[in-house]
Formats: sequence, C-alpha cells, structure tokens
Amino acid sequence: MAKPNPLQPLARILATDAQIAAWHDRMQRETRLTTAVRRLLPRALADRVRVADAAAQALTLAVAAGAVAAVIRQRAPGLLAGLQREGWDFTELRVRVQVKGEPLLPAKILPNQRPKPELTALRQLAASLPAGPLRAAIERLARRCG
Repeated sequence: MAKPNPLQPLARILATDAQIAAWHDRMQRETRLTTAVRRLLPRALADRVRVADAAAQALTLAVAAGAVAAVIRQRAPGLLAGLQREGWDFTELRVRVQVKGEPLLPAKILPNQRPKPELTALRQLAASLPAGPLRAAIERLARRCG
C-alpha cells in the first residue's frame, strides 16, 4: 500500500500553486491599496470604500451608495495625486456603486394552532352517544377546547 502524501503547511501549498499564488498576491495588493485610499479620505468616507480592481493604469473603487460615489468622484484628482505620492501609479479613477440589498427576513413562523372545533356540535354528539369510552373522550375534548 502506498504511503499517503505527508501534510504540508498551507503557506507552502499557496506558494506552489501558481493560480492561487496570483490570487493571493492580487488580494494583498488590493488590501494595501485599500488601506492607502482610506488613509487619503475623510473618516466618514473611508469605511465605505474598497478597491474593486487595480488594473494597469486604472483604479476601480466600489462604494455602497451613489452619494458616496459622487463625493469620491469630486475628490478624484486629490486622491490620485495622494496615491502617486505614496508610490501608486494610476492615471484613471473609476467608481462603481454596488448596492447591497437588505437580506430578506424569514416570515415569522406561527406555532401550530389546532383548529377549534364547533363545541356545540361536539356536545350534541356526546349527548347522543351511549355511555362509554367514546362518549367520555368526546366530552373531554369539548372541555379542553372550550
């Protein structure tokens, strides 16, 4: 029987797979760039902006509201200049609005409710039956329901 492959650290697996390593590098670059962008923006805007794509010369930012996008577009020249001072070389700034919908709340589930039987009909049925276990059960049911 062949011996199974020995366990490898996750970092080594990420480093040896070229596609995963490229994704990881892109994520790290976009994280550093998001930090730089947020440092250049006022605190009220900083938390609402993230880098969506950082292609060659164009930086694409994603925001959650149109009003935030409008303010970012107004600040684009200063933002690009600040990024160039920090060593990021972008000549174009794009802003995308990605509105996240509210999650649908599940409908409130009501507990199972037993339908209330017509009590007068139950009592009439119990009265019409001869004494015995069936009559006692129907009388008990009528008492519990009413």
